[in-house]
Amino acid sequence: MGPRKTTTRERLITTAAELFWRQGYAQTGVNEIIQQAKATSGSFYHFFPTKEDLLLAVVDHVAEVFEIEVFSSASDETVDVVERLFAILENYRRLLLERGFTFASPMGSLAAEVSENYPPVRARLAEIQTAWTERIEQLLMNSGEPLPGGGDHAAVAAFVMSVVEGAVLQARVARSFDPFDASLEELRNYLGLLEPPAHHAEPIPAPPRRLSQPRAQSAGWRAW
Repeated sequence: MGPRKTTTRERLITTAAELFWRQGYAQTGVNEIIQQAKATSGSFYHFFPTKEDLLLAVVDHVAEVFEIEVFSSASDETVDVVERLFAILENYRRLLLERGFTFASPMGSLAAEVSENYPPVRARLAEIQTAWTERIEQLLMNSGEPLPGGGDHAAVAAFVMSVVEGAVLQARVARSFDPFDASLEELRNYLGLLEPPAHHAEPIPAPPRRLSQPRAQSAGWRAW
């Protein structure tokens, strides 16, 4: 049985996602999306009455990719809370590598470009950011122990999100993992300091990194 063929709607979404991140939302025209997706204007407006509707679908598409490729695939890799968190971040790093730095979360440059002009998009981005922060907060709470000094799990989770988003932005600009890896190393050190004293007598060693060559992109995923 061969690979599943993508639908017209899926092609429009993945094509738009690639173009939006490569050249910006405002600079990408509907006709360009239709042509590159090998669709028709009739099918475009059947699925997406406006370009903003397509943008919302793109945001949801990327959120789904993160759920499958970043969060879910790391859920059972380790029972250690810190290592499970870094397994999630390693998945993010892998996607950056495989997509040649074109993969990014909806909270990146696209959010900065469109969020103020499109309130529904901003609201959806806020929902996704809240959901991801709560996932990390719950992960940190799974240790069953309070943070030293009465630290706030929610605040630490928000800090983790800020570090990771900033690290991804720097990596994409530099086309290098050096700033990404340096940021995550400091994050690991920071989380080690938050552990109860009995648990951080020894620093948590970073797992050895094995870089793989980017695998070929499938037509369905394109740059995602």
